[in-house]
Amino acid sequence: MQNEPDGNQSARQLWEQIFANMVKSEDATLVSPDYDSADEEARLRTGLAQAGWTEQEMDARIKIYKAQHENAPVTSPGVSAHVETQLARLCDDIEAAMTRLGLDSQARLARGIEPRDGPYASMTNVIMTRQGIVTVSSFMFRFCGLVARAFTRTLSLNPSFWESEDYLEENSCNFLKQQPALTLYWLRIYLSFAITGTHVLVPFQPANKDEVILFEQVARAMELFAIGHEYGHHHHGHGRQLEDDQKQEEFDADRFAIEVGYEVEQQPLILWNPYLSSGAGGAILLLALDTLRKINEIISGNSVPPSDTHPTTIDRLAQFEQLSTSFPDDFKAIKGFRIASVRIMTTVDACITNSIASLPPERLKELRVLLTNR
Repeated sequence: MQNEPDGNQSARQLWEQIFANMVKSEDATLVSPDYDSADEEARLRTGLAQAGWTEQEMDARIKIYKAQHENAPVTSPGVSAHVETQLARLCDDIEAAMTRLGLDSQARLARGIEPRDGPYASMTNVIMTRQGIVTVSSFMFRFCGLVARAFTRTLSLNPSFWESEDYLEENSCNFLKQQPALTLYWLRIYLSFAITGTHVLVPFQPANKDEVILFEQVARAMELFAIGHEYGHHHHGHGRQLEDDQKQEEFDADRFAIEVGYEVEQQPLILWNPYLSSGAGGAILLLALDTLRKINEIISGNSVPPSDTHPTTIDRLAQFEQLSTSFPDDFKAIKGFRIASVRIMTTVDACITNSIASLPPERLKELRVLLTNR
């Protein structure tokens, strides 16, 4: 590697080149030239009003939303200002936590938004340097937000059911099926992202005032884990040696994300976020992505064999529990959040994948055509 001063200049220059090539794609997810913020505000107001927000509360939320857009950084010209703002806030929080932990690898990272659909986060090494680029796809935060909203509503049905010591897995699917509207909401989220890579097929149902805090905590915990995981790959120098154990690299990046997330919560935004401190947000994200993968396999008819380089989601979650032996005592004490989260997401997985797999062959064929034409 070159003897380079700390900094991310090479990474930023490389990202400009990569992004310039990506936007040439016909499917590049850039903001339409015809985009009208007034239309979006009207839609937001309608949804918030239906969720029980007062006019004054809506005005305050929209004022914050507009200010964020006006001050959004520009790492990837033409992508959503909302995604730029979210990425900047999350990366800033992670980097501040790393600084408190005495780390400095974050100084050699650039950031960017990949103009493509689907829920992805990734890290790209800059060859001959110690620099890297952390990126998310245009719809990563949409996916996390929708899953977090559906998760919040599922948990809120009966928190004690999911946390009970008498919990029985065979009862959980029946419990969820008693809520057909919520089950359909989950189904639409996964089918929308499987078929289009976006949220376009999901009805707009913003959080009501009673659930907004929990919803935002879950979404933030999922997003911080996703990005913290990529920071972990960069910090540990992963992907630079062919002989490295790629499964162990995933475990190490997960551990890094959990440890940094825990440190982030030592200085919480407003309220303490147990989904971040406990690693539950990471569990929710990993299980949600696993369900999306299964649905893609069912619709496409192509089963993907287990990877030789990546651990299974079950193995990754098992590593979360092993952290309890070497991590702060309160990480172990709040493991109930992880347990309940895993129970909810595995129940949703079973119900949704079984529902799709049991569709008539002609309906699956129609979905397969849509997936192929994506």
